[in-house]
Amino acid sequence: MKKILIAFASTIICASSAYAESASTAPQLNITTEAALNMANYAIGLAEKRHLKVCVAIEDTDGNLVAFIRMQGAYAGCVDASIAKATSAARFGRNTIEFFEAVRTQSLPIGFVPGILPAAGGAVFKQGDAIVGSIGTSGDTNEAEQALVIDTAKHFR
Repeated sequence: MKKILIAFASTIICASSAYAESASTAPQLNITTEAALNMANYAIGLAEKRHLKVCVAIEDTDGNLVAFIRMQGAYAGCVDASIAKATSAARFGRNTIEFFEAVRTQSLPIGFVPGILPAAGGAVFKQGDAIVGSIGTSGDTNEAEQALVIDTAKHFR
């Protein structure tokens, strides 16, 4: 009986220590690798139907690359641009078209702010109200890229 009480007490102490540590942290939702690959492939499928040749970057909440696809025929310069758009969307929690429109209509010099890419083609993925990742694409017109990322983001579950 004494051994059972000691084991029970040890369990309670360990559990309360774990609970105390978790009270100091906040969980962060993030896109999974599987979901990132699915979204990248979904975007590529849409791009093929629309006859686009683009690069697609999927990033997590913090703006770290999780999945990337460069379509055959996409320009080499689009690799970095698609990643930068996904990073900008993730780290600032908004679609990059908002930065693009602010620069275009208000002449705001936000292009000099590190991490902001004022261009169409970057969007966030949301689960409810929480941002869980982002997509960036490059290789076609602003309108085509923006439509592609918005349509892909709508497909995220």
